[in-house]
Amino acid sequence: MKLKNLFLIGVLFLSLPACHEADTDYLTETTLIVDIPTKSYFAEGNQTPQTYRFNGVGVFCLGYSNEIKECPGDVVQINPGEGSTISFDALQSNETIEELQLIISYKTQGDAVYQQIQSIDLLQDGSFLNSNTHTLVLDNVLSPLINQLNENPHYYISIEIKGMANFNLSSTAQLNVPLIIESEYHSPRFTL
Repeated sequence: MKLKNLFLIGVLFLSLPACHEADTDYLTETTLIVDIPTKSYFAEGNQTPQTYRFNGVGVFCLGYSNEIKECPGDVVQINPGEGSTISFDALQSNETIEELQLIISYKTQGDAVYQQIQSIDLLQDGSFLNSNTHTLVLDNVLSPLINQLNENPHYYISIEIKGMANFNLSSTAQLNVPLIIESEYHSPRFTL
């Protein structure tokens, strides 16, 4: 009996090193899409008669979005992909956007006021957007946004645009941000 119990205890101890926790890392490529509805108003006091100011705000929370829900396990890191853009598909011929400012802000769920992260003029040196060039590449200006998402994916992020155009721009701009989300999935496994 003692020999049998000793043998069973030995078998039990031999199997313990075979039980381990397997770490599995996943990379999920996705695109964050933020719609920014814009409203225009006539800019009084300008030299040209057809000058309109516009602004719009799009708000999102990555932690509650489908982009994160589809990732297996726990999110470890959010990295930017290539090809982040803002586009104004509603531009017709002879319509131009002459000024465009991007303002990125954040807040926690309990806060009432957004805290500004970054404000940048996207159209500089006389550049403009029209029906032929209605999209701007933003890869070089979104690192503060990615840093904020890494700090806490449950922040509410506000993407605000302001600018000036030669027409009444009351449509929707779209921000597209490719993301590479690193996640870990821990599952205990038994191997022999």
